[in-house]
Amino acid sequence: MTLIFLALFILLIALVVKSTLGKPNLFLKTTIHILGGIVGLWIFDLMLSVAGIGVPINVFTIFLVGFLGFPGAVALVGLQIMGI
Repeated sequence: MTLIFLALFILLIALVVKSTLGKPNLFLKTTIHILGGIVGLWIFDLMLSVAGIGVPINVFTIFLVGFLGFPGAVALVGLQIMGI
């Protein structure tokens, strides 16, 4: 699972570089937004696992942060820490 998220992170970096070098279209912006949320969730989960806190990554959370983007990942982690 970590390798999948790592591949998505590399893809996100490549898309951001492509976006900065040219004029991004709506599809590229949407893809960056979705991948930013999913990769953000993975990075937050990785950082929280050091402290012994885990965010359950399932299909629902991936769709949620994919729809909401990186702020969704931050909000989901906050709710998880509060126990909601």
